[in-house]
Formats: sequence, structure tokens, C-alpha cells
Amino acid sequence: MFWNIMWSKTRIILALFWSFFLFNQAAAQYDQTSYSIIGIGNPNWGGYSQNALMGGVGVSYGSRLFLNNLNPALLASNQEAIFQLGSSFDIRSFTQDGNSYNSIAGGVKDFGLNLPIKYSKWNLGISLNPYSNVNYGFIDSNDGAGPEGSTPVVEVEGRGGIEELSVVNSFRIKNFQLGIKTSFLFGSIQKEDKFSLTGLTTTNFGDAVVNQTKSYHSVTFGVGGLYKLLLTPDSRLNIGATYSPEFTMRQNILATLENQTSGGAFISGDTLVNDRSDKKTISIPAKFGFGLSYEKFQKLTIGLDFLSQDWASYKDENGLAESGYGSAYRVALGGEFIPNYQAQKLFSVTSYRFGVHYEQTPFLVNNETIDDIGISIGASLPLNAFWGQAYLNFGTTFGRRGNVSNGLVRENYVKIHLGFSLQDATWFTRQKFN
Repeated sequence: MFWNIMWSKTRIILALFWSFFLFNQAAAQYDQTSYSIIGIGNPNWGGYSQNALMGGVGVSYGSRLFLNNLNPALLASNQEAIFQLGSSFDIRSFTQDGNSYNSIAGGVKDFGLNLPIKYSKWNLGISLNPYSNVNYGFIDSNDGAGPEGSTPVVEVEGRGGIEELSVVNSFRIKNFQLGIKTSFLFGSIQKEDKFSLTGLTTTNFGDAVVNQTKSYHSVTFGVGGLYKLLLTPDSRLNIGATYSPEFTMRQNILATLENQTSGGAFISGDTLVNDRSDKKTISIPAKFGFGLSYEKFQKLTIGLDFLSQDWASYKDENGLAESGYGSAYRVALGGEFIPNYQAQKLFSVTSYRFGVHYEQTPFLVNNETIDDIGISIGASLPLNAFWGQAYLNFGTTFGRRGNVSNGLVRENYVKIHLGFSLQDATWFTRQKFN
């Protein structure tokens, strides 16, 4: 009877997992930055919506009510089955050489499942999160420089990214927790370069469009640890660390050339590159994380995280370093506050979150590093759920990336974070039948 009940619940959870897996592929452009034209795009440091509302803090702190993908060891803090889904919407203003424009992107960002195998001892987690994201677009023109006094126009855009499907085993031994993560990375990046002429007095010239698709796949591993040091009966200090070693990722390339009329109708085409031999690889650098947090049970938490990844050691499919990549690190400081966990009023049991972050992104342009700084604020609102405890996470990050010196692009952004967490409080409850 027990296994029948467990299998029934597992089938429901797996159905949710795969339905959102398919949905994620249709709405993956949750982020945008002009600097994602470099390499494999903009790397994702990790973290669910509740982490984002704390500036990204989560290497050493995780609540039993929410999932954590910043440190695989934190999964052992979840004592019940949990399903979590997150989305992000990015409103961004781009400024370069006195010109500005705005853009909006958004969609499903990540989700995960926690399945307790042995209560309070061993947890199994499955998650789908972005590893990197590509979403940019540029238009460049040179007035009167073309034939017959026309204007050459180059339109460049890129979309896609790499996803990380992870299976985590997390173990708890008294005050120590250990997590082992196995990840399958996959995805593709599509780039399109369109060359055209405007202002022609004749129609003898058409447009040329170069399309390139790079597909990726790899398997990699990571580990994490957490130690909880009890300070007083109602407070403790958490110390966490994570490490993901350097790994290689296989890459396939398909590039085509199309000749089109000025109206976009196809004239002719040719294949420039079709390398699907799986012999090309790129090298992804190791990543390290360390975090400290002070926790006063069900009242207040303050955490500090440091994450580092040396993208200067990235190698492309030809074994060459990417000139647009450099060393990257991220520092985040954040916390959460619960006014009165024992109260009956909604806003007294709501978790209020806040945080700040500073990031030296991996992008290196004109020998200048691209910095990102932001402040976050939000809340986790408890909901009535028929199947256990549920929370709605919502909030905003206000930030700035880059600057306008030396021909660079400054990006001012507002990110809206939305997340939903459902905890199954009946997983280990004995079922009764009349």
C-alpha cells in the first residue's frame, strides 16, 4: 500500500515536471543583455526567485520551505516533497553614444522537485535551470557609403542559450550536509547577420543573410557542503561552499547563406559550414562559491556570498581563448525578516526579503571590465493550499550594467521575479482508509 501511494504521488510530480520542461523550451528568453554576443552568452550564477530577492544569497542558507540550486548540499534541508517554479521579466534601457532604446524580455526561468528518500537523511532533487543565456540585437548603418549613394545596413541578433538539467543527491549527518550534483547541459545558440542596402534608386541589389546555429551538450558534476554551528538555542551560523570543476562541452555548427530580395523573398542559398561530427569541443572554467549566514530561527537571516568563475580560461572550438571573456566574480549580501511566525495575520507571517549585489561580469570589452550592481526587495507570501504549504515569491531588482565610456553600452534594468513553491506535507503521513 505504501509503495502504491508513493508511486501515485511520484507520477503526478513527474507529469508536472515534464509539462513545465516543454513549456520552458518555448519561453526561455527570461533575460537580455547586449554583451551576450560574446562566447556562449551571459552565464547564470543560479538561485531561485527567493534567492534573487535576497541579492542572490543562498550558498549557506536555505529554508525547508523552498528549493535551493546554489548549493546542492542545501537540498537536505527540505524535509518534505517540494515543487517550485520561477519566472523572470526583464525591462531594460540601453544607452550607447548618446542613443537609447528600451526592450522587454521574460518567461519561465527555472523549476525543480525535491523527493525525500529517507526522511531527514537523504533527499533526491531534479531541476532545470539556465546555464547561459543569449538575447541581443544590433543595427549599424553608414549613410551614403554604398553604391548609388545608398546606405549599408547590418542587422545582428542572437537568441538561445544552454540549459542545465540536474539530478542532486543530498545527505545530512547531524550538523553537516553534503550534496552531489550530476548535470546534463544542452541547448543551442542562433545568430543571424543580415546585410542590406537602403535608399537605392534601382532594385538590382538584394539582401544577404548569414544564419549560424551552434548546438551544445555535455555531462558534468559538482559538489557542495554545509555546516550548521549552533550558537544559542534559537540561532546558528551556517557555513557553505560549492565547487564545479572545469569541463568540456561538445559543439555542432551549422551555418548557411541566403540571398533575398529587398522584400525578404528567398532567391538562393548555400551551406557554409555543417560540422556535426561531435569532434569540436569548448572548455568551460571551474566555478567556486562560498557563503556565510547568521540565522535567528523563524525571525531573521543575514547572509553573505562570494562566487567566482575565471572565464579567461574559456576555450572555443579551436582551442583559443575568447578575447571578450575575463575573470568573473559576484558578491551578494542579503537577508529575510519574518515579523511574527506564530501570528495569525497574513502580513505577520510573510517573509520580507532584501539584498544587494556587485558583479564583475565575465565580459571584457576594449580592455574594460563590465560591472553589474543592483538592489533587490520582495516577499514570500504564504498561501492556503489543499496539499500542504504554498508560497508566492515576488519582488524586484533594480540594477545597472556597464557604462558609456569608450563606446560601451550602459544597461539600466528592472527585473521582476515571480515564483511559486508547493510543499507536500502528506508525503510521510500514514494514509487511512475506511
